[in-house]
Amino acid sequence: METAALIQTAEQQEYAHPKHERFFLRDIVTSLENPDLSVHRGRIEVGGEIFPHPHETQTETFYILSGEAQCTIGTETRVVGTGHCVVAPAGIVHGLKNTGKQPVELLALFTPPLK
Repeated sequence: METAALIQTAEQQEYAHPKHERFFLRDIVTSLENPDLSVHRGRIEVGGEIFPHPHETQTETFYILSGEAQCTIGTETRVVGTGHCVVAPAGIVHGLKNTGKQPVELLALFTPPLK
C-alpha cells in the first residue's frame, strides 16, 4: 500500500553538491516517496556554478524561484531569472552560473528520479 507524504523542506539537511561550485541542495522527494520523479531544492551562491553536464537517462526540469543566472542549454547560452523554467532532456548539456548579486534559488525535478 502506498502512503502519502507531507514534507517540510526547512527540516531537511542541506548539503554541498560534490561536483559543482558553491551549489547546495536539499532532496525534497526521492524515489522512496515517488518512483516516477525526484524533486530537489537548490541554491547557487554568488559566483557559484552548476557546471555544464548532461544526464544520461533523466530529463531535468529546473524552475528559478529567485535570482539570476547564465544558463547553458545545448549550444545556447541565455540569462534566466525568477519565473524561468528550463527543460533539459536526457543527453542535453545544461548548466547554470550565478552571475547576479544574490543567491539563485531553484527547484530541480528529474524524471525518472535521480535519487
